[in-house]
Amino acid sequence: EEQAARPIQAATASAATFAVGAGVPVVTILLAPASGLVLTVSVVSLLCLAALGALAARAGGAAAAAGAGRVVFWGALAMAATAGIGKLFGTTVG
Repeated sequence: EEQAARPIQAATASAATFAVGAGVPVVTILLAPASGLVLTVSVVSLLCLAALGALAARAGGAAAAAGAGRVVFWGALAMAATAGIGKLFGTTVG
């Protein structure tokens, strides 16, 4: 039997996991070599977003793969937009 979506639980799980998951890129910055910092942080961040999106989707009664894909897509788009704006204003590292 299909379970009804639970948007409040999904939103709560998403907020909590994103708050906790925000520390992962910070730790990555401290551990990654400077030469590959941008790529390493980007990949680790997208992997974390996939895991957290899947977890939030399951908590809300939705398919994990769809939730992960949605969060990774929008996360990658946000990263690309941020990098593009940084490059436009000359503030990017790479």
